[in-house]
Amino acid sequence: MTKYSKVAILFHWLIAILVIANFVLASMAEDLPREAQGALMAPHKALGVSILFLSVLRLFWRIGHKPPPLPESIAGWQAGLGKFVHLLFYFLIIAVPLSGWLMASAHPKAPPVDFFGMFDVTMPVGKDEGLAGIGHEVHEILTKPLFILILLHILGALKHQFADRLPFIQRMWP
Repeated sequence: MTKYSKVAILFHWLIAILVIANFVLASMAEDLPREAQGALMAPHKALGVSILFLSVLRLFWRIGHKPPPLPESIAGWQAGLGKFVHLLFYFLIIAVPLSGWLMASAHPKAPPVDFFGMFDVTMPVGKDEGLAGIGHEVHEILTKPLFILILLHILGALKHQFADRLPFIQRMWP
C-alpha cells in the first residue's frame, strides 16, 4: 500500500477538521440574534483565514509532491473523476474563505478579522458595501457545493474501502 506523505496527511486532516468546525460555527450562528452571532462568527472568521493559509500551503506542497499512485484496479473514469474532484476541492477551500475574508474586509460596518486575539487580518480593499455583497454572495454560493463535495468525498472513500476492498482510507490515515 502506498500512502500520502506525512505533510500531505497533516494538511488534509487539519483543513478537514477546520472546515467542518467552520460549518458547525456558521450553522449555530445562523438562527441567533445579531448580537449573539458575533461570539461564533469571530472564531469562524479566524478559522476561515487559517483554512485559506493552510490551503495555499497545501496547494504549493501538492505542486511539488506527487500523490501516491492509485491501485491499478481503479477504472480510468474513476481516476479522472478523482482528479477533477481534487481540483474542485482546491478551488473551493481557497475561494470560500477568500470570499468570506473579502466580505468581512469590505463591509463598511465590519471590524477587521481578529485572528484569535493575536492580530487583525484585513484584506487591502476599501470599505464598499457592493464589494462586501459580492463577497457574501460568492461565499454563500460556494459553501453549498463544498459541503456536498465533502459528503461525496467521504462516501467515495468508504465505497472504495469497504465495497471495493481497496486500502483507500489507509492512504490518508495518519
